[in-house]
Formats: sequence, C-alpha cells, structure tokens
Amino acid sequence: MEKNARELLDKYIAGNCTPEEMAVVEDWYRQLPFEQDAPRQSVITASKQEVWNRLNLGGKSLKLLTVKWVAIAASIVLCLGFGLYFVTQRFAAPLTAKRELKNILPGGNKAVLTLADGTVVNLDDAKNGQIADQSGIVIRKTKNGQLEYIIKENPNALITGSNTIATPRGGQYEVNLPDGTKVWLNAATTLKYPYAFAKNERMVELDGEAYFEVSKDRDRPFRVKTASQTVEVLGTHFNINAYKDEAIVKTTLLEGAVKVSTSSGSVNLHPGEQSLLNAASARLSLNHQVDVDREMAWKNDVFAFDNDDLQSVMRQISRWYDVDVVYQGKITSEKYVGEIPRNSNLAEVFKILELNHVHIDAKGKVLTVTGN
Repeated sequence: MEKNARELLDKYIAGNCTPEEMAVVEDWYRQLPFEQDAPRQSVITASKQEVWNRLNLGGKSLKLLTVKWVAIAASIVLCLGFGLYFVTQRFAAPLTAKRELKNILPGGNKAVLTLADGTVVNLDDAKNGQIADQSGIVIRKTKNGQLEYIIKENPNALITGSNTIATPRGGQYEVNLPDGTKVWLNAATTLKYPYAFAKNERMVELDGEAYFEVSKDRDRPFRVKTASQTVEVLGTHFNINAYKDEAIVKTTLLEGAVKVSTSSGSVNLHPGEQSLLNAASARLSLNHQVDVDREMAWKNDVFAFDNDDLQSVMRQISRWYDVDVVYQGKITSEKYVGEIPRNSNLAEVFKILELNHVHIDAKGKVLTVTGN
C-alpha cells in the first residue's frame, strides 16, 4: 500500500498522473476542512517528504491509518501524508503539552496480591523469592517478574480461601496458578482464584482482560466467570476481554475448545473463533473469522486497531498509560487501522494520533482530546 502511495505521489509531482489518479489526489485534498483548491506542486512535495519522515520515527514501526475511502486503497496512506502535513502545521499542540506527553511512559509489570487473610503484597516492591507459605502452598515471585504457586503438601490439608491479584492502569502480570495454569493479565484487570482448586472444578473470576493457558485436567473443568458469562474448558488457550467500560465482551479461542454460557444461551468455540456478548442487550453471537493476532496483540506488546473508533483507541491508551481522557468539541467518527508498540512513550503515540485530525493537550495525567 505504501509503495503504491509513493508511486502515486511521484506521478502527480512529475505530471504523469492519469485523470483518475489526479482525481484521487485532489479529491482527498478537497476533503480537508481548511482547504478547497487543488494543491500546488510545492505543497505535494512537502507533504510527501514529511509523511515518510514522520512515519519512520527513528526506526520504530509506528503506523496508524484512518479508514475513510476504503475503495481507493492507495489513497489511504496518501490521506495520512496530507493530513500529517496540514494538521501538524495548523493544529500542533504547544511544546509544553508535548513535553508532558513524552514524560508519560508505558506500563510494565505491576500488580497487587491480596491473600485470604487480608495481607496485601505490592508485587512491584516485593523481592524475588518466597512471598508467603500458608498450609502447604508456597507463593513465590520469580526473577522474571511472575507469580507462581507451589504445592508442597497433601492438597486435602490445604486451607480454604481465595487470593486476588489486581493490575492497575499501566500494569500487567503473569500468574502460574496452583494447577499449572498460566494467566497473563492485561492492565486494569482483577483475577480471583482459590488457594487450592476443588476436587470437581477449577473456578476463577475475572474482571478485565486476560489470556489463559489452561493445564489439562479431564476430571476438573476450568471455568472463568465474569460479570456476564462463564467460560468452561478442560485444557486450552484462550483470551477474554471483559472490561466493564467496553460494550462487547469478547472470548477468543486459540487452541482446544471452550463453551461460553450466558443468561441468554451458550455457544461452543473452535480454534480461530470468537464469541461476542453485547453488554446492553445480552445478545450472544459468534465470529467465525476473528483476527487472532489482533486480539492477542496486547500480550505481544502491541496496540492493534482494526476499524476502531477514537474512543475505543483512547480507552486502551488510558489503561496502559494510566491517564484520564476527556473530550471537547466534535470528535471524529473515522475508524482506525494499524499498530503501535506498547513500549512507546505517549509522545510517540501522540504523533500518530495527530495524523487524523486529533488534537491532544496534556496536563499531568489528564489528556484532553479535541476534534477538528
């Protein structure tokens, strides 16, 4: 796509475009709210150089595109070029705001563990090694920043009660449960689980987003309970996105088989499928062609957007960078496609959002988003 856009820009500058190709360039330009005439050659040249310089961003792969004229694929990157040049010239944020954005760093391994007796352990500050030893279960923090449980004695002699691990905004964590199940928690997520699972089932409760690699145990199905559904498995890999501020609860299966049950019915998932539960209507549907890489992007340290609106993009940014977002004016209804590494500071993310008629002002941990 980028190659096609480059070629189209080169042809326009050289005066070799067909009438249809010239229309692609000039039609998009006329869509800009602050220009009505066709662009001059000098403007086209400046726009082209600016967009490729900005999209490189020091060698990092930062891309976020706007889906507006999908029928003309080559013009998508072209839109970014013109949008970048004119928006940054006319709507660039003050330097103080940019400095504040640069100081807002991405999240990392952060979580708080609450034991059954009420003991609270800040895992950020806890040293590697043993954290607790209660009735046959040793809880350890590994050198890789993971939490693991080791059963030392007869499980029948273990105490009852549950642990809760919670990641804040700007945090993530990996937990190895007593049965060997591995769970990766995204930001602003809470997982509650028993010290020792029951003889007939393994039940955990989730609020937020987590990826599970469940240890196989045919005699004890593994169940994940959220506010609106229950997912049942024997041994499999799957992801659940069940944030309270999202309109859809999504369960994505990577391996094995799961059953998703709600008050309105149930569906069985096969690898590569996803259930969608509408939080408002309780309607449960099935997506047979889910983009698994996109759903798992967060675990691979990437934001991945596919026809997401601005509010959806900002909710993810808010969770990962621990910032509050407020909106002023008319916010764009354009959809976003692309990827941004989650290890980028917020100033780099801001450069990408600038491309699409979005102005962001930062004061401390509050971002004010102003539409065009």
